[in-house]
Amino acid sequence: GKEYALAGGRQGLIIIDIANPDAPQQIVQIPGPNNLWKEIKTYGHFAYIVSEGGQGIQVVDLNNLPSSNLNYHYYKGDGAILNQLDRIHALHIDTTKGFLYAYGGNLFSGAVKVFNLNPDPYNPTYAGKFDALGYVHDGYVDNDTMYAGHIYAGMFSVVNMANKTAPELISTQNTPNQFTHNTWLSEDRRTLFTTDEVNNSFLAAYDI
Repeated sequence: GKEYALAGGRQGLIIIDIANPDAPQQIVQIPGPNNLWKEIKTYGHFAYIVSEGGQGIQVVDLNNLPSSNLNYHYYKGDGAILNQLDRIHALHIDTTKGFLYAYGGNLFSGAVKVFNLNPDPYNPTYAGKFDALGYVHDGYVDNDTMYAGHIYAGMFSVVNMANKTAPELISTQNTPNQFTHNTWLSEDRRTLFTTDEVNNSFLAAYDI
């Protein structure tokens, strides 16, 4: 019943009680890689943090809030990618299907890495990858459909991720300034939005 903000600080995840917006209260900072770049997503009562500073995916159990005593650990890969996860630029979680998608970083030349959160959200497991079109900067996934931003190729791709070991490319689309930073889906799933990471660019909308 309380509302919290999760902020990516240089030295780690900052958790702030914002139940009273006029008087936000920092609860704790969870130590993390000393790096300005952090991205955070949640699934259930877990937060997942990635960084250009490395150390894979940090998993924080938020269940004890508002206590500052929270369990956390680093997941660096299992199975075929055991201990190979380090830097990750961005992530998104398909909350409909319970899979985490990690973008950029060192592994597979920055292609998409997919992790299953269903058996145990505190301990992700490697499920597959999408590397057919190279580096992916960011993306959005819902119900096994991924919209991946290929920044250097200047386009987004639409990919059927139902089979995590054999993804199916559905379509690609160039974006206005051909430096595709990110994708985001509207709530009714009918419109996709992108931006290009260049000056004087556009918010572009696509009827999907």
